[in-house]
Amino acid sequence: MKDFYNMGYELKSLTGLFFMMIILTYGVVSLFIGNKIMPLGLLWEFISLALIISIIQFILYSEKFLSKVSIKIKVVAHYLILLGILNIFINYFNWTELWGISNSIFFMIYTGYFMLVTINFYAYKKLTGERFNDKLIKYKENL
Repeated sequence: MKDFYNMGYELKSLTGLFFMMIILTYGVVSLFIGNKIMPLGLLWEFISLALIISIIQFILYSEKFLSKVSIKIKVVAHYLILLGILNIFINYFNWTELWGISNSIFFMIYTGYFMLVTINFYAYKKLTGERFNDKLIKYKENL
């Protein structure tokens, strides 16, 4: 039962983070295209997108699922799955034309976002891991 609550809390946290990221991205994009309001239907679309993305994130990177799969394979799968889901949302909700200049721009921005976030997490993990190893060495020397 405790695991169920922990998984629920983790999913809720991920959904909140992804929803905030989607809203902030929409805010920046709406400044450029001149939108003054956000329709209520779009808000529900963003909530459902955040929920789907957080479930995928949880399944791919949780220790409970797919623990033997290489992280590189997980990252590539994550990129492709999210790209497919975003294209489905773009097509189904008519956010923009699926084939054309705007979709090419979206693809470049999405790829850039994904690469920056992935590099950021890699650098963060490497930096904190090195700090932890340094502290562990100092601790062993003091024994």
